[in-house]
This record gives sequence, structure tokens and C-alpha cells, in this order.
Amino acid sequence: MRSFLDYLLFTCFFFATSLVTVAIENGDFLSLQKRLIGIFEENKDAIVQVKAAYQRINESGDPDIEVRMGTGFFISREGHILTNAVLASDADRIWAIHLGIEYPAKSFGDDKSNNLSLLQLSNLPEKFNFLHLTDSPELPSIGTMVVRLSTPFELEPTPYLGLIAGHESRFGERIFPCTYIRTSIPRAVGEDGAPLLDLNGNLVGVQIGILRELQASYFLPTRAALRLRDDLLFSGKVTYGWIGFDVEEQNTIKNGTQIVLSRVYSDTPAESVGMFPGDVLVNIGDYDIKRVSDVRNAIFYTREVQFVSVKVKRDNEEIDYNMRVAVKQIEDLVEGIELTQELSKGDLKQSLPPYKQATIKDEEQEEPGKPLASDYVPEDE
Repeated sequence: MRSFLDYLLFTCFFFATSLVTVAIENGDFLSLQKRLIGIFEENKDAIVQVKAAYQRINESGDPDIEVRMGTGFFISREGHILTNAVLASDADRIWAIHLGIEYPAKSFGDDKSNNLSLLQLSNLPEKFNFLHLTDSPELPSIGTMVVRLSTPFELEPTPYLGLIAGHESRFGERIFPCTYIRTSIPRAVGEDGAPLLDLNGNLVGVQIGILRELQASYFLPTRAALRLRDDLLFSGKVTYGWIGFDVEEQNTIKNGTQIVLSRVYSDTPAESVGMFPGDVLVNIGDYDIKRVSDVRNAIFYTREVQFVSVKVKRDNEEIDYNMRVAVKQIEDLVEGIELTQELSKGDLKQSLPPYKQATIKDEEQEEPGKPLASDYVPEDE
């Protein structure tokens, strides 16, 4: 009898505990759902659909109009908008659609290496929100839940829940100008240039490319977008810093992984302060140098003509340098995703072919080496 009562009490306790656990899990689920709804409601009025028209001459010699569409979002009360360079670069006409109303837009410039364009509306909507660009150096942790807000297929702003899947500065032989954020979020027509938010509603990045085989998207981090926005807003073009050396990764049992100067160029800041090949990089500015990608990030976020501190190790002695950053020539820039937007298996062996202007009706017509059909508005049948 005692054993039966003990069993009955244990069963009741287990059942009650299970009910509490389920209630907590359901509560967490409902809280998450409520938060996602809140993020969408708070930020949907910051989203616009962006369209750009290009006048072309077709094979018959007649003028033809090509229209591309994507997503953009407000980043200021003055009506500045971020979107993709593949959408707006060199367009004959650009306009944005907000709450069903079309507004003409002008371009401040673009950065094709990072597929980013800065626009501004000529007339502002009566009511709109904008997203804040922050200068946080921290990337969201892998596994973080994020929400993209976009306008797929000319639909109203639409949320999509995904995860941070990686932080990468290259894909195969394709080197990125800075570390990009990879997510588990796929991309459809009209979603290029969409913002990515965390569950606190903070802007995390801007969609700039895709990995079709993985059903994944790359996002430019908010800090990088802010750095590019500043250049485009004040000068209409992006300039990059240059210290004047090449590096290579060396691995030994004694020292582990070190980033070593393999070459110091003449008439550069690095040469002028006395840096030499063989110097081991310790840090550049606020960036500790542990990988080659750390060097790219450190240089990307330095501005020309500003002073930056560099620490190296030579013969087991640490040496601190302070130098003025030079301007890097555009032909020396590392290759970004350019205007192709799509990274594919081919990047594991070679770079993608140059972008080609074309009008493609649907995705079934895609051929290797051609632009994505989803970069364009399907023509009416």
C-alpha cells in the first residue's frame, strides 16, 4: 500500500511538473510571438519598395526600358534610404513606394564593392519611421534569432524570422572588404537591400548577397553601412584607408598562428615609420590581429588621413607606431560581391564573371554567368 501511495504521489508530482513546464514553454512561445509582432509593427513604416529604370538600346536598335526592384529603408528624418547598388547604381530614374505612394528619389552615390547605395526622397511621406545606424563593433553571435523586413514580389513589408549562421570575410577565393554576416534567410524577388533586426529591434545589417545552394543571405554589418553612409553622404563616393603592407599567416608549434608582414611598400605610412617585412602584427587601432580577416576589418574601418596606432612584435620586443592613414587607390581594393549579388560554387575555384546588363523574364531562363532573374521585374506577358 505504501509503495502504491508513493507511486501515486510521484506520478501526480511528475504530471504537475510537466504541466508547469508546458505552461512555461507556451508562455515563452507566446512571448516570442508577441515580440516578433512588436518588431514588425514598430518598424514596418521604415520600409520602402525601391524601383529603378534604365534606358537601353535593344538588339533591333530601339529604346527599351529595364526596371529593377528591391527593398530599402529609411535611416534619417531627412528621408535618406539605404538599398543595393545593383538596384540603383547609374539608374536613369529611381523612385520609392511607401504605403502605396510613389516618391521620386535621388542618388548620393554607391559602393559597388559592398553593394550599397544611398538615396534620398525629394518629397517626404507625412508619416514614416527610420532605423538607426549604430557604431557597435560587436557582431551578433552565431545562433542569434533575427528578423528581416522586406517587400518581396511588390508585396507590402513582410517579416521573415531566421538565425545568424556565420561571420565570414571570404567565400572560397572571393574576398570580402570586411566581415559579412551570413544568415539562414533565403531571398526572393524584391528583397535585395532589406534590413536585418535583432529581437531588441536593433538594426543588425543590410542584405547584399545570397548563397543560393545554402538558401542563405549575406548582410553588411550596421557598422560597415554607417562607415559607407558617411562617405557617400559627404562626398558621394567611398574612399578606403591604406597603410602600405601585405600580410601572410604563419603557423608554428612554438608561436601558434601569427600574422606577419610579407611586404612593405615604398612611400607608404608603414615604410615611413620604420615597419619591416617579418614584423608580427599585434593590433591595429582597437583590433587585435589574430587572423588575416582581422587586418581587413581594421583597415576597412580606418578613415583616410586619420591617425591610427599599430603594434608589432620584432625579435620578441613589442613596438608601437602611430601613423597617418593614406588613401587606397580603387584598383587596389579587395574584390567584394560587386553587382552580381549571388555567390555560387564557382567561387570556390574562380571569381564570378563581370555583371552584364540584361532583361530576363523569369528564373527558368537563367544561365550560368548571367545575372539573377530575381534582380529584375518580370515583364508582363
